[in-house]
Amino acid sequence: MENLWFIIFSLTAPIFFFFARSLWSQNSKLPPTPTSLPIIGHLHLIKKFPLPQALHHLSSVHGPVLFLKFGCRPVLVLSSPESIEECFTNHDQTLANRPRTITSDHFSYGYKNFGLAPYGDLWRTLRRLSTLEVFSSTSLQKNSFIRNEEVLNLCSRLFRSSVDSRKVDLKYHFTLLTAQVMLRLVSGSRGVEESGPESEKRFFDDFKSRFFSSMSMNVCDFFPVLRWIGFKGIEKRVMEMQRMRDEYLQRLIDDVRMKKFDSTGSVVEKFLRLQETEPEFYSDDVIKGIVVLMFNGGTDTSPAVMEWAMSVLLNHPDKLEKLREEIKSNAKQKGIIQDSDLSSLPYLREDDLNHGKVSSLLLPLDGDLWRMIIC
Repeated sequence: MENLWFIIFSLTAPIFFFFARSLWSQNSKLPPTPTSLPIIGHLHLIKKFPLPQALHHLSSVHGPVLFLKFGCRPVLVLSSPESIEECFTNHDQTLANRPRTITSDHFSYGYKNFGLAPYGDLWRTLRRLSTLEVFSSTSLQKNSFIRNEEVLNLCSRLFRSSVDSRKVDLKYHFTLLTAQVMLRLVSGSRGVEESGPESEKRFFDDFKSRFFSSMSMNVCDFFPVLRWIGFKGIEKRVMEMQRMRDEYLQRLIDDVRMKKFDSTGSVVEKFLRLQETEPEFYSDDVIKGIVVLMFNGGTDTSPAVMEWAMSVLLNHPDKLEKLREEIKSNAKQKGIIQDSDLSSLPYLREDDLNHGKVSSLLLPLDGDLWRMIIC
C-alpha cells in the first residue's frame, strides 16, 4: 500500500509543479520567454555561442525585454535604451544589489566593499569614503606621477623589445602596467624589486594568480544542490584562492602599517589613519575589500581599453597617422603625452577609443523578483 501511494505521489507531484509554475507565469505577466526545459531552464539556448551573442540572438527573436531561467535563477534580459532607462531610473533601488554567488561569498570579505555590499547605510558609507579618499579628482591628480612613471617604464620595455624585432604581447604589457600602477596607488610599492623581464614576469604571474580570478557565476550558482555536494571541488578551490589572497593582502597592510612614518599617500595608508579613529568600522577586512575591488576592476577594464584602441589603430593606418600628427602638434613634451595634453587631443579622446565596448555585459544585478543581465 505504501508503495502505491509513493508511485501516485511521484506521478502527480511533477504535474502539480508544472501546473503551478504555468499558473504563476500567467498571473505574474512576465515578459516574452522562449520554451524552457525542466530543471535547466534556458541554459541549453546559450551553450553554443558566447553569452553576449546568445542573448543578442534571443533578444532579436523575442523582443528587447526577455525573461529567462538559468537553472533556479530567473533572468531578465534588457537590450533597449527605453527598458534600461526604466529599470535604472524608476526601479534603481529595487535592483541595486548584486546576486550572491560562490565567489562573492568568499572574495568580498563579508560583502564589505561598495561594489558588492547590499544597498543601505554600509553601502552609502563605503561609497562615500571610496569616492572621497580613492577616486576623487584631487587624489587622482596627486598620484598622476605614478601613472607617468609607469608609462615611461612601459615605453622602455617596448623599445627594448623592438631592437631585435621580436613579437610583443601588448595585452601582457598593458596588464602589467595597470597592475603596477594599482599596486603603487594601493601600497606605495611597485612589487618588482629589480627591473628586468624575468622579475616582471614573476610579479605578473604572482599577481595574476591572486587577483585575476573571475567573480562571475558558475554552474553551482545556478544549481545550489551541486554546491551542497561539493561539485568538482569548485568551492574548495575558491576558498583556497581566497586564503592565498588574504595572506597577501594582510602582509601588504602590515607592511604599510609598519612604515606609517614613511608616508607615501597610498590608499591603504589613508584608511589606516581612519582606522585609528574608528577601528571597529575601518577594520582590516574593510580595507582588504576595497583593495580587492580596485585590483579586480582596475586591472581588467584599463588593459581592455588600451588593447582595443591599439587594435583599431594598427588595423587603420590612416587613423594611426592622423593621431601621430595630432600628438606631434599638440603634445607639450615632445613624444610624451601628459594629462594636461588630453584636452587638446580631440581625435584621441573622441574617435579611436569609441569604436567598441570594453564589455558586452554589465555585472549582474539582483532584484526582489528576478536577476538582471544587461546586454
